[in-house]
Amino acid sequence: KSMDNPFWNMMLEGAQMAAKDLGLDIKGLAPIKPNNVEEQIRQMEDAITAKMDAIIVVPSDSKGIVPGIEKANRAGIPVFTSNTRAFGGKFIGFAGAPNEEAAYLVSKTFLEMTGGKGNAIILEGVPGAQTAIDRKTGIDRAIKEFPNVKALTSQTAKFSRVEGMRVMENLLQQFPKIDLVLCANDEMALGAIEAIDAAKRLKEIKVSGFDGNNDAIKSISEGRLIITGAQRPDAQAYWSVLGTYMFLEGYPVPKDIYVPCPPVDKSNVTEYLKRIKK
Repeated sequence: KSMDNPFWNMMLEGAQMAAKDLGLDIKGLAPIKPNNVEEQIRQMEDAITAKMDAIIVVPSDSKGIVPGIEKANRAGIPVFTSNTRAFGGKFIGFAGAPNEEAAYLVSKTFLEMTGGKGNAIILEGVPGAQTAIDRKTGIDRAIKEFPNVKALTSQTAKFSRVEGMRVMENLLQQFPKIDLVLCANDEMALGAIEAIDAAKRLKEIKVSGFDGNNDAIKSISEGRLIITGAQRPDAQAYWSVLGTYMFLEGYPVPKDIYVPCPPVDKSNVTEYLKRIKK
């Protein structure tokens, strides 16, 4: 979707590791403008022209990417979707996190940890992306179970740290009393924390994230971010490449390959810090 988020760098590394293990040549691309589905489609068209054996795509927009997948279908080039589902076209399968359930579990745990009450802000991901839609559904499900939690507003910060900071700055001006901020990814959460800290309100406002990127793990260990969900972008990409390779070799491939996304908080963050050091 972009290369302005360390999550996608980790994902590309996983794809490259799979390619090395399987003896494949792989080319990683991302739109110059983050989350630009039109540019993604142009890159798919270039891959079709170059007669690539297969395309693995992480849709910036689950519906918007469909024309690109359909063009690959007509050209006879198989497509595998990774991390984010597509809402049309024919593809081999999908490898990624169970986003709705994982976001629900992270959000429910977060609300339990913070007393199950207060005024809450929700920062959503990129509109139209399946991951953003599912995580928002999971967050909403969790909030409904806590009658003393009031959702003040839900706004997109486009999965971006810069946007997360900007949106949070505005919300801090708009709402004098905020207790909780539930974010659909870590980059937005980290941006929100910067804004909250600058306003000297970090002691009173608790923030949750989702992804488990290295900066988020460090933030939890420092007592700034409360919780995240540890996606494995490297594993999602690895399974995507492996599934595509198996298909090309004529083997059956599961339609859905789910990579676990457990919650990470102060109780288990040490184990994840060890992974970063490795």
